[in-house]
Amino acid sequence: MRSTAILRLSSLLLISPIVSAQWSFPDEIRCTMPNQQLGTCINIRRCPSMLDMLQTRPLTPQITDFLRKSQCGYEGSNPKVCCKYNDIVEAPTEAPIQNPLTNPEPPPNVRNHPNLRLLEAHCGIINKPKIIGGTVTGINEFPWMALLSYDVGRTTPEFRCGGSVINKRYILTAAHCVTKLPSNLRLIGVRVGEHDMGTDVDCENMGSQTVCNGEHQDFGIEEVIFHPQYARTALHNDVALIRVNDDIDFRPANAKAICMPLNIAGVIPPKMTVTGWGVTELQVSSPVMLKVNLPRFSQDECAAVYQRQTEIWHKQMCMGGQQGKDSCNGDSGGPIQAPGVVNGKNKYIQYGIVSFGVKNCGTQGLPGVYTRVDYYLDWILNSIRA
Repeated sequence: MRSTAILRLSSLLLISPIVSAQWSFPDEIRCTMPNQQLGTCINIRRCPSMLDMLQTRPLTPQITDFLRKSQCGYEGSNPKVCCKYNDIVEAPTEAPIQNPLTNPEPPPNVRNHPNLRLLEAHCGIINKPKIIGGTVTGINEFPWMALLSYDVGRTTPEFRCGGSVINKRYILTAAHCVTKLPSNLRLIGVRVGEHDMGTDVDCENMGSQTVCNGEHQDFGIEEVIFHPQYARTALHNDVALIRVNDDIDFRPANAKAICMPLNIAGVIPPKMTVTGWGVTELQVSSPVMLKVNLPRFSQDECAAVYQRQTEIWHKQMCMGGQQGKDSCNGDSGGPIQAPGVVNGKNKYIQYGIVSFGVKNCGTQGLPGVYTRVDYYLDWILNSIRA
């Protein structure tokens, strides 16, 4: 695997919301408003009642929630909303739009949340990588990586998404990996502790010694929870949890949990590492877990890249945009992570979830988009149980 290998953990083939430059929303689609009234999906500038609501101060959580649930697409840089039939004007107003999505609230403060005790305390262990500067990971380097298994109508299931272990029963992943799947795909299981899918037991040469891992752990699925405001059209709130049907055994070195950004919410490192088994520069999935270091990409420039498809908002971040370095097909839902200090110790912290990107992975100036974990900590903690 040469150093320019593409590791693009972005859009899942046949599952993920793959974005292309021609992707857009149809004009004037009938829709249902959050209050169950019938309406039309229209540029918000043609809907005075929604504009008035948007410019209300103070903007209450109820109004914000109503506006977000009303959103049904974009027309250029303007959001489209589900508007009452008798409220539509022919000529859009030119009044400036003060959009709360571009004036973000801070991430939730969960320091006193009662379910913090359910997160794994011994998380994010940093094992020194055996391959310095390479794209292939060493065994046990990222032991929280999970693979999602799908019944595709063939004899053998296929791994089509990634995820991360956050405690002994829960996997954090992307919503588009678990809901609104094509009819020929059915999520059936989770694998933890995998490194090389071509071997039953993973081994690594360390000088004169060969060190081998235990076998991977396979689980059924007890429960799937996806964010209630996830929508494939807007590509927002792309986050989900999977509860596996038995406890993950954390005794082997190849199965551990990753830390959540609990005490550093709102802080995003300038460079992070994406891991997974995604498509390489040879356009085939790698049997061995790969990694790539990606820099932050300007949020404004990222918004310009995707302005015809969706609005990049504050609960997303953009990474990469470098030639030959990216995440790619097959590992949506996987983590983007970086070392940080947790309780006085250096640990790996998950900052994002692979969400979507352009079809041509690893293209200069075209970043991948990731769901920010810190904005969903309250939803995660509210959703998990013992």
